[in-house]
Order: sequence, then C-alpha cells, then structure tokens
Amino acid sequence: MSRDKKELPPSPTLSSENLEELYAKISRSSISNGRTQSTEDFNTMGRSVLPEENDETGSSTNISVRKRSSEGPDSDSKSDLMRSRSSSETMQNSSESTLHEEKAGRSQESLVDQQIEEAEVSERASEMETTQSPEKLDIRQTMSEILSSETKDTELLAYLYAEGLSEIPPDFFEAQIKRSLLQSIESATVPEKVSVHMLSEMMVDDVTVQLNAKGLVEIPSRVFDIKMLCYLYLNNNEIKTIPKAIQLLTNLEILSVEGNRLTSLPSEISLLQNLRTLNVSRNQISSLSNEFSKLSNLRCLLLAYNNFEKLPSVLENIESLAILDLSGNKLLLPDAEISMKKLNMLFLNSTQLSIFPKVLCYLTNLSKLSLAENQIQSLPMEVKMLKMLKELTLTHNKLIFLPVQLFQLTHLEKLRLDDNQLDHLSDKIENLQNLRELSLAKNKFSSITDSLCNCALLELLNLNDNQLQKLPACLYKLKYLRELYINRNQLILLDEQIAYFKDLSVLEVSGNALMYIPIEIKNCTEMTKINLSNNKLSMFPVGLCALLDLKHLDLSGNYISEITPEISFIRNLNYLNLSKNKLPSFSKYLCTLTRLSYLNLSYNAISSVPVSVINMRHLQVLLLHHNKFILFPRELCVLKHLRILDLSENNIQLIPSDIVDLQHLQELNLSNNSFALFPNEICNLSWLEKLALSQKNGLKLKELPEEISKLTALTELDVSYNELEAIPEGIGELISLATLKANDNCLKKLPLSFSSLRNLQHLNLRGNKMLYLPSDLHLLLSLKQINFDENDLLRPPGEVCIGKQLLPINRYLESADERDEKILEKVMQTITTNIPFEHFDFFCQKLQLKSAMIKTIESDRTVALEEKVAQALSIWKGANQDLSPAAMTDQLIRILTMTGLYYLTNKVKAIKLSSRVVKF
Repeated sequence: MSRDKKELPPSPTLSSENLEELYAKISRSSISNGRTQSTEDFNTMGRSVLPEENDETGSSTNISVRKRSSEGPDSDSKSDLMRSRSSSETMQNSSESTLHEEKAGRSQESLVDQQIEEAEVSERASEMETTQSPEKLDIRQTMSEILSSETKDTELLAYLYAEGLSEIPPDFFEAQIKRSLLQSIESATVPEKVSVHMLSEMMVDDVTVQLNAKGLVEIPSRVFDIKMLCYLYLNNNEIKTIPKAIQLLTNLEILSVEGNRLTSLPSEISLLQNLRTLNVSRNQISSLSNEFSKLSNLRCLLLAYNNFEKLPSVLENIESLAILDLSGNKLLLPDAEISMKKLNMLFLNSTQLSIFPKVLCYLTNLSKLSLAENQIQSLPMEVKMLKMLKELTLTHNKLIFLPVQLFQLTHLEKLRLDDNQLDHLSDKIENLQNLRELSLAKNKFSSITDSLCNCALLELLNLNDNQLQKLPACLYKLKYLRELYINRNQLILLDEQIAYFKDLSVLEVSGNALMYIPIEIKNCTEMTKINLSNNKLSMFPVGLCALLDLKHLDLSGNYISEITPEISFIRNLNYLNLSKNKLPSFSKYLCTLTRLSYLNLSYNAISSVPVSVINMRHLQVLLLHHNKFILFPRELCVLKHLRILDLSENNIQLIPSDIVDLQHLQELNLSNNSFALFPNEICNLSWLEKLALSQKNGLKLKELPEEISKLTALTELDVSYNELEAIPEGIGELISLATLKANDNCLKKLPLSFSSLRNLQHLNLRGNKMLYLPSDLHLLLSLKQINFDENDLLRPPGEVCIGKQLLPINRYLESADERDEKILEKVMQTITTNIPFEHFDFFCQKLQLKSAMIKTIESDRTVALEEKVAQALSIWKGANQDLSPAAMTDQLIRILTMTGLYYLTNKVKAIKLSSRVVKF
C-alpha cells in the first residue's frame, strides 16, 4: 500500500512475530464462530477495505461513497462512511466487480445501498456475538497494545474492524484527512513545486487550513473532505474558480480568497449556512447571483478592488449583513433608498465618487463610514441623518468646506479629514462633545477656531502640514489630550500653556521655526515621545531633562552644538536622534544614557569617541556617517550588543583587529572612506549579515580578498563604485547571500563558483566590462532582479539583457551553449582531418600533453593519424573542462597559430565567424 511521505512511522511493536501470533488467534476465533478466513483473504480484505491512494478503482470507491454521503445527512459521519465501505466490501465476492457496477451509473447505487444496509445489520449481529467471546476480548486487548493512536497499519486496522475485532480510534480519521490533504496539495496545479515545509504548516489546527501565497491555481480537492473545517484561507494565489464542492464545507464560518483571479462565485456558496465572513477582495468579480441572498448568517462581506460597477441588489436581501467593503470598485450607487438597515460599517474608498451619495444618509444604523481617496467636493445636508455614526473618514478628497449639518452628528468619536482643501473650521465643532480623534492634516488652515477647545474629550489632534502660525489660545482646556501633531507648519514659538497638558504623551512639532522650547514643558510628566526636528534650536532644551519617562527624542536638523549635563536625568531614553546639528564631539554626557539602544549622530563634526562609551551597554544602533573620523574609533569595540554600525562618509584608512569583539554586529557600513586595500579585519566577523564598501566618493578598491569567504552569514554585499577587476572564487561560500551590488566596477567575468549562490535574489552588475555571462546562470533559482546595463556584452548581446528579464537571458545562454558545443565539435573534426604528420608531435606539445602520453599515441601503429589527433584532442578537452566550449574554440585557434598551421587557423576562424549569422 502506498503511503504518504508524512505518514507516521510504523509501531515498533508490530513485528512479524506478534503478527503471526495475532493471525493464529484470529483464525481460531473465526473458526469458533463458524467463520474461516485464510491469510490470503486477510491480505485481500485489507486492500479492498482501504484502497491504495493511487489505485484507480480505489479512487472510484471514494468518489461514489462521497457522492452518496452528500445525498443524506446521516452519511456525513466519518465512522459511518468507513463502516459502509468495509461492510459492503466484506459481503461482496469480488470488490472489483462492484466498483465497476458503481461506475456504470445511478441504477447500481440502490443495489449497493441495499447491500450496505444488510452488511450493517450482519455486522451488528456479529459484534454482539464476538463481544461475548473471552478469546475475542483477549484479542481486543492485544490489539490495543499493538495499534496505538499514533502508529497504525491501515490495512490491518480496517480488516480487524470488519471482523469486529477492533474499534477505529477516534483520531484515526483526522490523521487520514491530513494525509489525504497533503497528497492533494502535492498534486494540485501550481506554477512552482510546493515545498514539504509548506505542506506541514498548512493545517493550523483541526478546523483551520491556511494556504496563503502558495502559488495555487486551484483549490486542492481534499480540502473539501475536511467536514469540520471552519476557517479556510487561500489569499494571494492564482485561483480562477471556486469549485461546486465548496458546498460540502457546511461548517465553514470564514472563507478568505483575497488576491486571486476569481471572475465569479458559484451559486453553491449559498449553501454555506454557517458562513459569517467572506473575503473575495482583489479579484475580478463583477456580479453576484441571486442565490447569494440565502447566506442568512453572513455578517462581513469584503468585495474590495473587484470589477463591480453598481451595488449588487442581492445584498439588500441579506438581513444579517453588518460589514460591507466595496472599496476600489467603480461604483454607481442607486438613487433609491437602500434597505440594508442593519449595516453597521461601510467602506467605499477609492470608488471614484465625485459626489457624496445621498442614499448613504438613509443607512441610519451606520456607526462607521469611510469614503477616503475619492473626488468628493462637498457633503449633503442629509448627512445629519447618520445620527448613530461614530467614525467618519473622508481623507484624500477635494472638500473645500464642511456643512453645519455635519456637526449635528453628536455621536462622532473619530473624524478624519486629512488631505482636502479646507481652510475654515466651523465654531459648531464644539457640538461634537464625544469627539476623541480629529485629523485635519494636509489642508489649508492658517488658524483654528477656539471653539475646538470645547471638545473636552479630545485625545488626538492632528494638524500636520497646514499653514498655522499659532495655536488656539485656550488649547490647554483639552485636559485629556494625549497626542498632538503640528509638524510642518509655520510656528515660531511653543506657548507656555504646554505645561497644562498633564496627560500629553506624544508631541510632534517638526518642520517649524521654533527657536526655543519653554522650560514649562517639564510639567508634561507623561511624555514618552517628542519630535522637535528641523527647527531652529541652538541649545538643547533643558526642560526635556525633567521628563523621566521620555523614551523617544528627535532633535535632528537643528543648530545644537553642546549637550547639557542634565541629559543624564532622562534615564529611560531609548531613541535619540541628534543628526544634522553642529556637534563638534561625541559628548561624554551622552554616555550616561545607559538604556539608549538607538543613537544617530550623523552629519556632525565628530572625530573621536570617549572611553566612557563603554557605559552604553544597551546600544544596538549607532550611526556616525558624514563626520570627521580619520581612524576607526577603537573605543566602539567594547559595545558588545551593537548590531548596526554606520561609519560611511568619513576618512577612515584602517580597521583595528579589535573589531572582532563586536560579536553581535550584523550590519556594517564603511562606504566612501579612504581604504587603500580591502580591510581584511572585517573578514573575521563571520556573523556579519550586511556589509557596504561602496566607494563612489572614496578611495577605490582594486580587489577583494579570498578571505571574504569567511563571511558565511552575509546576506547583502555592496562593493559598487570601486575598480574591481574580478570577484574571488571564495564568493561561492557565501551561501546566504541574497543581494550583491557590484555595479560600476571593472569586472570582466564572474567566478566559476558564482552559481553556488542559490539564495541570490538581487544582482546589480551595471557599468562593468563584462563580455560574457556564465552559462549556469539558470542555476540561481532565487534570482528576481538583475541589471547588466552598460556592459559590452556579446553573450548574450545587450539587447537581450535590456529588459532585465531572466527568462530570455537564460534561453539565449542555453541556445548559445548548444551552438558553441556544435562549433567546438566541428572545429575538432576539422583539425582532426587536417593536421599533417610532420606537425603532429609539435601540435601535441602545444596542447600541453605529457611527453609519455605523446609517445604512447605515436607508437601505436594500428591507429591512423586522424584517430591519433582525435585522441590527443579528447585528452586535451578532458583536462580543460573548466573552460566553456567557446573558450575552448578560442584556445584551439591560439594553439594552431603557435603551431604555425596558418591555413588551418583561418579555416577554423571561418567556421567560428560563420556561426555568428545564426539568430537565437
């Protein structure tokens, strides 16, 4: 019997010895009950009860039984299904004949059903008889020891069940379903081979199957055998149809087929009466059948980004529908009232609406409405009818004003109006007493009404990207405000009233013209994140030093030249950005921030690091690029937890050997420095994952060392903008390498080991001097992005590579290899028939054959001259297997020239030149 690759190992107790003993017990028991069974019948019965997976007749049995099971509710039970199979086939003289009868048509099914019923009656009588037998009880005990729930022989178990000697363990069917499902996935049509690892993870639990992004073009048929399946996820595949067998999954509650190629939904989907959520977003569906209304329990329907041009009328008949997403469709909504009274959430983003549809105002049960990314210019007065609305999103539209009726929606808690053309906020905003989140970013506000301050429950206020020069004077009344965003406005000062925001935890005021921060900010004791970047601060704001809970501080893009000693009081600071300031040194006071994990000091004038940096024991990311370093700061080598270090755009010439102490370093950027040679010390960082030594503005590297092969954990290597003429063979040892940037160098070819980079996904070799690409480029199966522009490629020619597509390149190389091999064969035949006897010895010497070998070939008088030349060429070819056929041809032309056989040389050149007129 064929078994799935995932089949559990056989039980160690199920040996031939105890099986023989078991057979004997079974035979004695059968005889005592007037029933005999030979060993041959035993084996035959085992095969007939559970047919092999690949057996044609067995498959037919499964189909016919499943077909009958769909006709009546009683047959849904898995145990009944197995009982029906085993009993019916036990009563038959020949299982094969009955199988053919089943195939013949429906007329035979009644006969089989009758046999099944008779068999079940017979079986129950047999069971009553056998349960009274002490010998049978002894056999049952023996079987319970041999056939554990985890290790069972399927044939033996089925036979024993048919004989009434064993019960089928309850978990047996679930194991069989999982195995069948694995086999079904393996046989499903996919553009690429489904991995074993993928198959082992597809069943999250007994009621959930997750097959997202597996490359499937059809739903595996065995999915429909899992009768208890509740949650099925098939997102981001290439599935074009949902088969009618979906109706078998009567327990299904969630079906998600987002991001496929569906053009319609089968009417059978309406039979899924337990379906609560259906997600078919990002397909090509344009309509729904009338049968769809039978989904009486459907609450959430996601139809976003399909081809709907109007609202499917059938949706009005689904009374349970509460959540509907039709975003990304080119919708034309009806003028008449929509009778979806229970609809609670509606999403119509990116539907190309230019007018707010009045019909929506009659969906009075809506609590959430989103119409983002449309062309809406105004709101109707009827919007006031949405009295239950709690969340309204109208971002990315063309609103120029807000009607006063909008402010009658007193239940509103979240109002998002980002990216419109609003320049005035009505005083009626104060009516929204339940408002907790207001977002007015990317509009044209030059001022904000003081009435906003009466929205006492406001927790989040976003005023980014406007033209505000000041904030409302009474903003401090918003005592519950937790997040305030006023980035990229025209503020020149931050008022002292900031002190009244006792609960404020996030303050972002970047991109303004602030020259100082009031000391009163120290009273905002709940502050955890502050962004004051890109202002005009010349001093470190001392008031910040009192914020003991501050974790994130961004002061980049200012004019700060000195760090205050009080910074040490911000003991919980985790993130600090001081880039693009005027710092002349790495302040020792920064080293008191012992919990800091991220520090950015780039674009300053720092040239050294203090010894006290050792105190920054939690530092993981340190950015020091665009500074004034001449030497690699040895002091950094004590930072044991450092993961990312960027020292690019400095003037560093040497790397200390102590760098090996950075045992957790994963990313190192040393680009645009002044290294005369590749710093070999880096090669000792075997745990390094990303290395950048691009020298666009630095001293050019001439070569890479073979020791680079030690960087076995490397996933990304950037050596662009150097003067490298070759990549070392050791590059093939970097088996984890996914990205290689070697553009703008002087590379002429790739190393032979290059095809070993099986995980390479991104390759940039633009702007080199390459003439040929390796023939085994097709072995790089993971390669996705390539760039061979600005080379002088002959093989393949540049026009083949210009599209940056691997398929035409690999096809050309494959054809070129076949052509070059034929050319080499023709050249060798030509040489074989044209080498004069007097030149044979000298020709063999130029082939670099050993003298003994030459004498052996010459001394054989039974072989003609042509055959001797052929032997010499064969030996030479075997010794030069590392050369491509084209390179061998070129080598032979040079050998013929050195031998003085100019006529033959020209003849071989003519063969090579004539091949170039062939197009591939």
